[in-house]
Amino acid sequence: MSQKILILSQSHLESTTDHVCLWMDYLRIPFLRVNGEDFFRFENLGDLPGDTATAAVWYRRKINSFPVEYSLKQADFQTQYTLKRFLIDEFNGVYSFLFHTISRHKWLNDPLSEDRLNKLHVLALARQHGIPTPFTEVVTTRAAIAGLLGLYQELIVKPLSECIFVEGADGEQYKMLTKTINSANLRMVPEKFFPSLVQEKIIKKFEIRSFYLDGDCYSMAIFSQNNQKTKEDFRNYDTQRPNRTVPYKLPAELELKLDQLMRSLGFRTGSIDLMVDMEGHYHFLEINPEGQFGMVSYPCNYYLEKKLARLLQQSISHEEEIHQQPERKERTAAVTVFPGER
Repeated sequence: MSQKILILSQSHLESTTDHVCLWMDYLRIPFLRVNGEDFFRFENLGDLPGDTATAAVWYRRKINSFPVEYSLKQADFQTQYTLKRFLIDEFNGVYSFLFHTISRHKWLNDPLSEDRLNKLHVLALARQHGIPTPFTEVVTTRAAIAGLLGLYQELIVKPLSECIFVEGADGEQYKMLTKTINSANLRMVPEKFFPSLVQEKIIKKFEIRSFYLDGDCYSMAIFSQNNQKTKEDFRNYDTQRPNRTVPYKLPAELELKLDQLMRSLGFRTGSIDLMVDMEGHYHFLEINPEGQFGMVSYPCNYYLEKKLARLLQQSISHEEEIHQQPERKERTAAVTVFPGER
């Protein structure tokens, strides 16, 4: 049976997957793309992709939103979140079954590590590999923040997990962004609040988005500090006056440490965010194994979509060699035992 590359993604807002698939088609690499929405069309577990027919898996994304026919019948505010969380857990029960049915070595990234990635753990692991990180703490009171402001002039607050979009009653969407806390706005912080991640604020010279691909770092400098809209978080994109971006080469020693960090997590791909301060020192911020890399690929002419397609293609050849080796051994043994036969 011929094997294919399995791509797990979503059907909407996924231009990165779309472009990789275009390269797969052009290079005639056999693949099967399964979007999260497709799981609602499977009739039973037998319809799920299997291990035998799969040479490698690119776990790109899970799902953006459930098909409209599976939305809640009564959008009661009191139960809406609980029921949606239940449906997500139910869906994950089927989706994550693939993590156990398809051999782990076939996944481009370790699926369990990727699915359970913890920002605090990654920061601690980065420090173990000798990569500088900003001072990081999790606090629950205004008093704790006031104490830290005695050590650092300014702090930033951001999610422990991932930023989300929130839709208001008026239909408008609001996004979470990194925000600054200092002595001037400390009074606006509640006396006690939900456990929140705070870090020392690095006065940046520029930011770096680096896409890691199987041992190599393809980096781009983002000059976001001179734009008031993107000064604190370049993800608060300014479409009227976009940030200047240029290809960038990280120091070889830092690239080696980042390679060691990614390998320790079981990742062969992922987006890495760093910051360079006014003195030229590098600060590691976080890893996003699902990070879009089109924003690095196109401006810098890295052709990452083609490179990723080629990497996946190597997996097919590797799996074919594994399956052919036992056959060659049997034929060799037959010739040895029966040298006169044809």
